[in-house]
Amino acid sequence: MSGALIEHVNLRDLAREAAAIDVEAPLSAFGRVAALAVTDSLASESVIRLSLRISLLQDVILLAGDLEGSVSLTCQRCMDTMDYSLAGPITLAVSEEDEEVEGLPEGCELVSLLDADELGLSLDEVCLLPLVEDELLLRIPLVPMHGEGVTCEGRTRTGEFSVTAEPGAEITRPFSALANLLSGKGKRH
Repeated sequence: MSGALIEHVNLRDLAREAAAIDVEAPLSAFGRVAALAVTDSLASESVIRLSLRISLLQDVILLAGDLEGSVSLTCQRCMDTMDYSLAGPITLAVSEEDEEVEGLPEGCELVSLLDADELGLSLDEVCLLPLVEDELLLRIPLVPMHGEGVTCEGRTRTGEFSVTAEPGAEITRPFSALANLLSGKGKRH
């Protein structure tokens, strides 16, 4: 039932009713997030769950709830596929003004529909999908890597290299000839 995310909804009416939205949408519905995901059969079956309560706070619409779901990403340390959790709370305040609002809950992000008239939108006609997709994108790290406590081949490889040479091995110093030339030049002047 991803229709509540795709369709334009009247946030004012939903806020007056203190409505709640519980939806599940396939990861593929969030195009920008799906583009970052590793494409395999499991990734296409990923589901994002959203539980959202909509209320009115002063002249601002407050969207508060929880996101659940995960995305398959490529660990940049070992280049293997890993599941990354996108779960967590979501708290947004939606306004048609571009002003600071006093009394917003801690960690609440203000989303302004400043250019709503040019886009033909208002709080009476908002599509929730881009708002939720932006929140999902903010949760994805710039450089995805396996977390602590997870076996990562890239992390174990860093300990394999030694700084010291093996006994009897010839050490090549490619710039030693250049150093000799420079030190010899300096003595001539």
